[in-house]
Amino acid sequence: MPIYDQTYKKWEGNLYRASWSAWWTIARMEFRVLLQRKFIRLIVSIPPLLYFLVHSVQIYAANRIPQAGIVWRIDASFFKNFLLRNAVLPGLFICLVGIFSGSSLIANDLRYNTLSLYLSKPINWLDYLIGKIMVMLAWLGLITIIPSFLLLCEHLLLSDGISFLKNNSRLLCAIPLFSMLIILPVSLLNLALSSLTTNHRYASIGFASIVIGTPVLAEIIAQITRRDAFRMLSIWSNFDLLGHHLFGLNHNYKYPWYIALLICGGLVVGSLWILQNQIRAVKSIQ
Repeated sequence: MPIYDQTYKKWEGNLYRASWSAWWTIARMEFRVLLQRKFIRLIVSIPPLLYFLVHSVQIYAANRIPQAGIVWRIDASFFKNFLLRNAVLPGLFICLVGIFSGSSLIANDLRYNTLSLYLSKPINWLDYLIGKIMVMLAWLGLITIIPSFLLLCEHLLLSDGISFLKNNSRLLCAIPLFSMLIILPVSLLNLALSSLTTNHRYASIGFASIVIGTPVLAEIIAQITRRDAFRMLSIWSNFDLLGHHLFGLNHNYKYPWYIALLICGGLVVGSLWILQNQIRAVKSIQ
């Protein structure tokens, strides 16, 4: 009867992991879970699609009907207003995506101790955070960056594209930059609030209170004090001011664009600080 050596044999293969694989796996799985919810698919697809089709018809009419071209001018202001006209359109769509999808991304992991399971694997807190952020950026990018460039391509095909690009070359940079200036702070704020609670409903209420309540509060204070500078308290006013600056448009704001940029930057830094502390706290306890 043969005798087998039962000692430990060292594995001599190469163990490596691509730097993007961990966060990509997290983002892909979260995206797949969200797509399985019919209500979220409805919120993300139907209202933004109708909003996109209205602007698409305007572009077609402005290029094919002379009278319509007087009413609807296709210029930098048109594309800026498509991305952010006010806190209602399309800010409402962004708010809905955050409430019904982003608020549960971390809160549910804390509630069911999934975050501890994630961090027990060979990933760090940064991989986890990037995966969650990419989910929000992908959702919001579907209703901002992608439809904006589709509208731009439509106008270039129906009009004198070379002449339009020559006069509006900054659109190629302004559209993605302005989109990111909106969706990155909103995404991080949403995730930061989600990391503070195990109940995604509380995160949704907090997120809605900020993105809906700050414009109302800023308008009330501005009317009482008769000082328009208090409108900087509104997150949407800061986005709007930055949009006017990026697209080269005139505005009536009483404070400079770099103040709005500092406010948005502070929102990003503060949200990242909260996320880092909350996620690393779970890692430390573990």
